[in-house]
Amino acid sequence: MLHHIDAAYHQATFSRSSCAWLTIDDVAIEQWLANHLNDPHVAKLGLSLMWLLDEDEDALAKRRFTPGEEGTSTIVPLLVCSDDMDFDCTVLVAEQVIEGDLVRWSRFGWSVSGSLEVGVSTRWCTDTQPISFALASFNAALEKLDMLVKNHRVSS
Repeated sequence: MLHHIDAAYHQATFSRSSCAWLTIDDVAIEQWLANHLNDPHVAKLGLSLMWLLDEDEDALAKRRFTPGEEGTSTIVPLLVCSDDMDFDCTVLVAEQVIEGDLVRWSRFGWSVSGSLEVGVSTRWCTDTQPISFALASFNAALEKLDMLVKNHRVSS
């Protein structure tokens, strides 16, 4: 089953205002993953693409989210601690595998390594199901997220 990924403005429970955010099946990514992983703690995390203070960490998150070549696997930092806003606290990662015209998050885990080595050492969750997206819609969602970020900055 393919899931739908998109970008929209969203106000996370820990945020004072809405900002550009990713959604899965029209649900904010942190809420959707909290349900999918059966872990309510996940709902309190922030999207790494929007919630990092360090410019190098922000650039790393963007690079890792971007799908690689066919047959590659990348550890993607999905969500981060909403208080610390960096890779040195709680970071939920996914192993992102590119298979033809699909992006598959094959497994999920908690990064044990921090900063720019986020995900190098990972404590993988057991009993989680992979999720897949159409590569074209995944890329479109990332482009839309960038557009929403730029439009929000212009209007602010």
